[in-house]
Amino acid sequence: RDTDRSRGLGDVYKRQRYFSIIFVLCLTLSMVQAQQTSFVNPFIGTSDDHGQTDPSATIPFGMIKPGPETIPRGNGGYDYQSQQLKGFSQTRMSGVGCIGVGGNLLITPFVGTACKTLKMDKASETAIPGYYSVTLDNQLKVEITTGRTAAIYRFTYPATETAGIKINFKHSYGKHIAEEHSIIGDNAVKGFVRSACTCDLGSYKFYYYIEKDKSTYKPEDNDSELLWKFQTEPNEQIILKIGLSSVSAEEAEANLKKECSNQSFEQIRTNARIAWENLLGQIQVETSDEDLKTSFYTRLYHACQTPFTINDYSGSYKGSDGKVYKSQQLPYYHGWSIWDTYRTKYPLLSIVCPTEYKHMISSLAELYKQGKPRSATKAEPFLTTRTEHSIITILDALQKGMFDGSLDELLPLMLKEAEDISNDSPDKALERGYDFWGVSELAGKMGNKELKKEFSLRSKEYRPIWLQKFKDIGPTSDIMHGDGLYEGTIWQYRWFVPHDFDWVIATLGSKKKVLSELDYFFENNLFNMGNQPDIHVPFLYYYLGAPWKTQKLVRQILLEPTTNYYGTHEKWEKPYIGKIFNTTPQGYLKEMDDDAGTMSSWFVLSSIGLFPVCPGIPYYWINAPVFDTVTLHPTSQQEFKIHVNRPDAECIYIQKAILNGKVLNRSWLSYNEIMQGGDLTLELGKLPNKHWGHNTDFIKSLFKLSLIHISE
Repeated sequence: RDTDRSRGLGDVYKRQRYFSIIFVLCLTLSMVQAQQTSFVNPFIGTSDDHGQTDPSATIPFGMIKPGPETIPRGNGGYDYQSQQLKGFSQTRMSGVGCIGVGGNLLITPFVGTACKTLKMDKASETAIPGYYSVTLDNQLKVEITTGRTAAIYRFTYPATETAGIKINFKHSYGKHIAEEHSIIGDNAVKGFVRSACTCDLGSYKFYYYIEKDKSTYKPEDNDSELLWKFQTEPNEQIILKIGLSSVSAEEAEANLKKECSNQSFEQIRTNARIAWENLLGQIQVETSDEDLKTSFYTRLYHACQTPFTINDYSGSYKGSDGKVYKSQQLPYYHGWSIWDTYRTKYPLLSIVCPTEYKHMISSLAELYKQGKPRSATKAEPFLTTRTEHSIITILDALQKGMFDGSLDELLPLMLKEAEDISNDSPDKALERGYDFWGVSELAGKMGNKELKKEFSLRSKEYRPIWLQKFKDIGPTSDIMHGDGLYEGTIWQYRWFVPHDFDWVIATLGSKKKVLSELDYFFENNLFNMGNQPDIHVPFLYYYLGAPWKTQKLVRQILLEPTTNYYGTHEKWEKPYIGKIFNTTPQGYLKEMDDDAGTMSSWFVLSSIGLFPVCPGIPYYWINAPVFDTVTLHPTSQQEFKIHVNRPDAECIYIQKAILNGKVLNRSWLSYNEIMQGGDLTLELGKLPNKHWGHNTDFIKSLFKLSLIHISE
């Protein structure tokens, strides 16, 4: 018996040893996984008008985004400088301008009176991916975490006889239009809210179901406000859950139960963090500069807030036409800001999360079938802003092999949209030409030669306006909104003809002349990184055979103090001299909105050394990364690694490029080359190598798929 007992104990010790090894391995794995989220600071860009981001709890592309509502607030409901809170709302769109969109279902926990403004203990405020918490001056602690369509609040109260929770159904950033709610027993409420979209253009309507976990006094229903009152013991916790749906309150309840019924607050919080780790881990960067890493991963995090996945777990969702559809087990995305995001964000997402990106493009195609306007309809199923340049976005996906839909069905809808594009200002004429080029390219993909030719010619209709307004630069060319331009100057919009830049070169006379004028543009601080119209311009040197100029300039914009004269609407008398991208709550230039991740995506792409040549053409310029190593995981089977050999910090110019063991003299990579995986080694030096990437024969070969032909 003693021998048997010894054997038994030996087995126990073995099992304990195995469990210990497994525990250590799991702990080590969790530490490795935590590397990316530990470098995310959601407070970056949340102060005043320096980004308009927010610290809400969220998962990648999640529908619900519960977070704090400060007094005063930013466009996403929050201003880091504020000390006071109105409560916590459930919807918002990161980084947008105007008055913002969302701010619905304001929840205010209270001790004493429900009307008292809440004061924060700022030192207690915490925000990490998937989690937000703050302690109030009345010792009430608020914690929030979230799933995709449902969120969970954990309120920890002090001992009091007058505790409670107030829900304001009318609260909204834009115009409140309507709401209905029904109380269910003592602990639940359901209904819908309808509010105006950004800048009060169009409107959205969604449904909700809210429940809490403990019985209370009978709720008070006071004209679009609900009060739950109760007594609490010391450190007593109240759990509140919220589910959303674009279809019905019943679907909202089902979504809530799917995500929150069988999981604790901590389990949901862990799931949210894992979701972010999985996404952020698609790009791994190595550098000894932890501040740079924080800037990088926070901006990648901000790039992946929208669009929202709004389909219910049953597969249903409501379209922008007000009809109910089924997503057939595929996610349906909604919440667009394409005038901004087509430039950088979608080219980034096509690399970082190609599966999700492909579904986004499919959802955008579905939007056309629902009668897609250029702005929001009056029957939107959820928050959204604008959809100009969807033609270019879908073309870019098609060129990358990431669109499986029917062009036969889609192109007529795009033609209708193209015919309705406004031409009543110089900037709109330029942008319309780009969209017409997109139609021409799509027609070519279908083999429709006549339509391709027609829209190829129409894509050049902007030229007389360019000659009149943009060719000769004068003393008024740096006036914001000059000649009716939208948030830009003649100088800044001048370069926005990516589909026809060879004509600009020929019209100005030569590449040498364009180089001179481009140098003048940057040397005299006429560039505006704070808005979208000219954010591609630093890379135009590649077209001109002078990529080393881009390499120096982009590094300065990313990392160094620069002189900046422009806000969104005016040129400042006194410039801001400092870094554009910071890791403080003032994360951007004054008046620089992140615009649904557009500016964050510019930072991410530029910093890893891959920037889209021209959305609609599936290639990326090779720039000098600011990191030592960049590893992309475009698929679970593939890895694309960029090795940067930089002898010292002053080595910023590409001397030599080696792709998969072979010398690469061209200055671009195709999307397929990146997605297939491989190794790119970049040798950097202190002085420009004016021979690398200079040969325009390579650039000409790049554009064989398009209408662009670079002029000598």
